Amino acid sequence: MQGTQRLSHRKQTLICGTTTGVDLLTTSVTTVESGSEPYTLVELVGEADVTNSDALREVLEVEVAKQPHSLIIDLSRLRFMDSSALHVILRANRAMDRQGGVVALAGPREPVAKMLRLTAADQLIPVYGSVSEASAG
Repeated sequence: MQGTQRLSHRKQTLICGTTTGVDLLTTSVTTVESGSEPYTLVELVGEADVTNSDALREVLEVEVAKQPHSLIIDLSRLRFMDSSALHVILRANRAMDRQGGVVALAGPREPVAKMLRLTAADQLIPVYGSVSEASAG
C-alpha cells in the first residue's frame, strides 16, 4: 500500500453461548483510509457458529449499511466457522454487491479455508492470503 494510512478503531465483543469453556467471538471494526481507496476491515477472532451468528449478522449489517466500497473480513484469527456463520457472510456479500460494493475474505486458517472450498464460497467471494493482499485487490 502506498501513502499514509489513517485508522479509526472500535472493538466489540459478541456475547454468545455459555461461559463454561466456550470461547466468545470477538469482532474488531477498523476504517482504513490509505493513499488508494478507504476500506472497512472486520476482524473475527475465536469461533463463529450458530451460538453467535445473530450477533455477527448485526455487526456486518451495521457496516454494510454504511455503504463502504470495500469490506474486508479478516479470518486469520478465526479457529472455526460453521454454516450459519458462513451464511451470514454470504448475505453480507450479496447486500454489498447490490449496492455496488465488494467483500473480500483475508487469511483464513486451514479449517475455515477448507470450508470455503468445500462449499464453493471461495468462488462467490474472493479469498486472499492476507489483509494487505485483499486491500490491494
